[in-house]
Amino acid sequence: MKNILIVVITIALALLSIAVLTPWPFWLGTLAAWVTTGSFCLQVLHIVKNKETKALSLGMWSALFFGVACWTGYGFRVHDIPVMMANGITALLAITVIGLKLWLERPRLIKRGRRIRRMHRVVLKPRIHSLRPLQRTLNARAAKKSKKSKSSTELTEQ
Repeated sequence: MKNILIVVITIALALLSIAVLTPWPFWLGTLAAWVTTGSFCLQVLHIVKNKETKALSLGMWSALFFGVACWTGYGFRVHDIPVMMANGITALLAITVIGLKLWLERPRLIKRGRRIRRMHRVVLKPRIHSLRPLQRTLNARAAKKSKKSKSSTELTEQ
């Protein structure tokens, strides 16, 4: 219901603007140019906010850029300020959408897990869930050292 209301109000405003501004074509063209440019500005803000461009057609936006760039050139040629300004800004917005689409859909490297640093006397193996084998090794080394130190103390006592 809300969407239908928006469309009906938009059509009514368009008909009212045409009826009121028909005697002044410059102002009718200016209004049309700024409303059209504003709609593209809303699209760019939507893309920046949601960071989603998969549903947008790169070909359509490229064709739009080409068209409004040509209209901008035409506006410069015939010295029509509303055509120059509106289409120039729309061309900038279209190239912004193209850039955002290419940036947000760029191929990305898959990040690997955290980098593990080697630490003294710690063995990290993914399949070992405990350090028992290492603890046994350390205990065996400690036992050997204590035997050596006992034997050396016994030799000195004799």
